[in-house]
Parts: sequence; C-alpha cells; structure tokens
Amino acid sequence: MDAPSARDALPGEASCPICLEYFRDPVSIHCGHHFCRSCIERCWEWPTAGFACPRCRDTAPERSLRPSRELARVLEIARRLSRGEALGIGDEEEEEGCQRHREPLEVFCKEDGALLCAICRESRTHRAHTVLPVPEVVREYKEQIQAGLQTLKDDRDKLLEFREAEMRRNWEYLEKTEVERQRILSQFQGLRLSLEELSRQLLARLGDLESDLGKVQEENVTSLTKEISRLDTGIQELEEKCQQPARTFLQDINGTLSSLEKENLQLPPSPLPELEKKIHRFREEYSLLEETLRSFQDILLFELPEKMTVTLDPSTAHPQLLVAPDGSSVSWESARDPPADGPGPGTNPPADEPGPSTDPPANEPGPGPGTDPSVLGLQSVTAGRHCWDVQVAPAGSWALGVARETPGSGAETPGSTEWELWSMGLCQGQFWALTSLERIPLFPVRVPSRVRVALDHERGQVAFFDADQRSLIFAFPAASFKGQSVHPWFLVWGEGSRI
Repeated sequence: MDAPSARDALPGEASCPICLEYFRDPVSIHCGHHFCRSCIERCWEWPTAGFACPRCRDTAPERSLRPSRELARVLEIARRLSRGEALGIGDEEEEEGCQRHREPLEVFCKEDGALLCAICRESRTHRAHTVLPVPEVVREYKEQIQAGLQTLKDDRDKLLEFREAEMRRNWEYLEKTEVERQRILSQFQGLRLSLEELSRQLLARLGDLESDLGKVQEENVTSLTKEISRLDTGIQELEEKCQQPARTFLQDINGTLSSLEKENLQLPPSPLPELEKKIHRFREEYSLLEETLRSFQDILLFELPEKMTVTLDPSTAHPQLLVAPDGSSVSWESARDPPADGPGPGTNPPADEPGPSTDPPANEPGPGPGTDPSVLGLQSVTAGRHCWDVQVAPAGSWALGVARETPGSGAETPGSTEWELWSMGLCQGQFWALTSLERIPLFPVRVPSRVRVALDHERGQVAFFDADQRSLIFAFPAASFKGQSVHPWFLVWGEGSRI
C-alpha cells in the first residue's frame, strides 16, 4: 500500500469508537476492542451490572484494561501522515543559514543553546564552549527527552494503575459500609419487631387478667345476688308469719324455729386473692423487664448526643479560681481567702412564697449567689443533643452541669440569681443533685473520675453519667429551656479541687 492510500485508511482504524478522535493512550478490553483509556474509564465509572463493551456490548464481570503500545506507535505514524497531508507533501522546509555570515548552520552551542555556522564556531565568543554537530546534538537531546518521556509514561501508567486500585478499594469500602448499613437496619428492625411483639404479649396477658377479673366478678356477683335473694325471701316469709293470728302463727312453729336455727351464714370464698397473686407475679416479671429497658434507654442517652469540646471562659471565673491559659481546666487557688459569705446551694424563695429551705451548712459549695467559685464554658447550646466529658479530682468539692440565663438578666456572673442551674456535684464525700432552689442527695456506687454531661435541649433533659462505667448517676426531670442558650457550668471549692 502506498503512502496516500495508507493515509486514507489509517484515520478510520486509528479512531476511538467513543470520542471518534485518534486514540489517546489506547487500551484493549476483554473482547479485544480498543478505546482511549479515559473514554472507557468514563463509560465504566458507575457500572450497574457488569462491564459492557460500548462497541459489541459483550459483558465481563470484572474490568480489564490492557495498554496497547504497538497501536500507540502506529498512531504516531498516522498523526505524522495526517500532519503531512495538511502541510502538503513534498514542500520541504527551506533551510535558513547564518544571517551574519550566510553560511549553513551546521553546529550547536550547548552553553548558549544556539545554532552556529563554521565561522561563528571559531569566534572568540564560542571558542571555549561545547559545540557539536547538529545531527549529533539532536540525537543526544532526543535520547534524553525519550528517556524522560518514558519515565513520564511509566509514572502515568503507575498512577493509572494506582487510580484503578484506589477505585476498586473505594468500591470495596462502599460495599462494606452498605453491609454495615443493612446490618444496622436489620438489627434495629428486628429489635423493633421484638419490642412490638413483647408489647403485644404483655398487653395480651393484661387483657387475659382483665377478662378473668370480669368473669370472676360476674360469677361472684351472681352467686351473692342469688343468696341475697334467698335471704330476702326468707325474711319476707318470717315477717309475714309474725303478722298472722295466734292460731295460724303457732301452727308448725317448731318447724319454723328449726329452719331458722339451721340458717348459719357463711361467706363464700373470694376468688380475688388468687387473681391478686397473678397480678403481683405479672408486676414482678415486668419490673425486671422494665429495669432492662431503662438500662437500654440510659445507654441511648449516653451514646446519642454529639460530643463537644468545652473551653472555659476566664471572664466568667470567680476570683478564687485559676483557669488554665488554654481554658481546658480550672482549679481552686488557695493563696487567696474565700469569700466571706461562702457558696451556697441555691437562692431561697422569697419569704412570702412557700419553698424548700436550702440554706447549707457552713462552707458547703453549691450553685447560688454570685460569690460561688464557678465558671462558665465559652460554648453555648441552643438546639440538639450534646455531651461533654469532665475529668474531676478526688480532692475538694466540685459541681458541674448547665446554666441558663433568665430572660432580661444580662448578668455575666455564673451562679447569680440571674442564672438557672441544673448540676451534680460532690461535697465532703456526699453527692448532690443541685439546682438554683434545692439539692437532692445522691448515692452512687463509686466516685467517678470522669463525668459525662448529656444535654437534650429540645426535651430539656440534663443527665450525668460515670463516663468510665457508662452508667447513669442522675437525670433531671424534663425542663423547658424556652429556646434560650445553655452554657456548661463548673464549680470547684477547697484545697486540691480541680476540674
């Protein structure tokens, strides 16, 4: 085949069936057809059911891309032929000579990167430079470029293989996450169905007990009603006999008296105690189940909130407290004397309003007036579920929880009457649940070293956990934060006290 016919035939065979351009980085697939690597990878980017050839639609279960270097070399010939047609075959480039000496440019100066003629070569400017014939230097530079080009191609192939491996791994990870998703959905769906079935069974048992109670009540009332009716009849007969004339009254008086003596009322045994035992057994069984469900709810309350990092706000700290520069801890500073009035567990209600007395023994800490040695967290919570872990020291007294600023207060001092508190703390070995108005004694099994505060802003729930044991210490009844921001709140009191 001569050159013109080759030029006519090559473009059709050297074109990618997808982009209809000359192949760029050609590869062959499982059926033997060739495509640009980027074109076939785009086609196979999101396969749904196997890898189909865009040309013959033959499908393979796995992706296979094999580089076609022989085809790439043929393509280079096709490109040269195509460029030759565009430029016009036979139009040789007119060689230019040295503009100064009108001599052919036969050598190349490597230092200056310039083509030179023989006269320029002998000039003082280039006499000490490395000068080589043009064909030789072209061959040398081409070899360097080809070596670098081969390195680039090898690097590209490595990257392509790495990308393919990364995509495979990514798909594997996506499959693993989908497996985990299905496992979670299946487990929780099974748990939901089990709980629904358990609820139906418990309600069915209660329905049976109610049915038994109704049946027993009906039988008992029917029996007692019959007995009452019989006694009513006897009473009426005796009352009528007493109204009879003497002769009639005395007739068969002995039989009447005898039947009257035989009347000895005995109350029938009540079936209710047996039913009460059944109800008691049901309550005992459900109490165990209720405890399990409550533990499960505690676990959810511990795990569901989003964990946040709290930074202490030094501007809200009591003068007796020392806040770390990074806001990660606060400790009692013993170098200064404590406030004269000392901290208290709450603000008492006005004298004309009823309320629990919360005046503490001397020097007991707790939320209350602005003199309390407390500090707020910089972060505020206005929505959602959040939690934070607090490391507490075994020495001294401490309390931690949340504080909500009351409307219109504008106060910045934590523990003042303008802050409403929900907290839990340790004072002289005794645990307390503390609010702005009262304190409740708590009796945990062990003194925790790390406490988790869990806050559900929408439900108004504040709970405290032993973070190491993952066990609930205390949870306040649901309150209302009224859409206002809630800040983490901390109190330390006494030598060695630190949070």
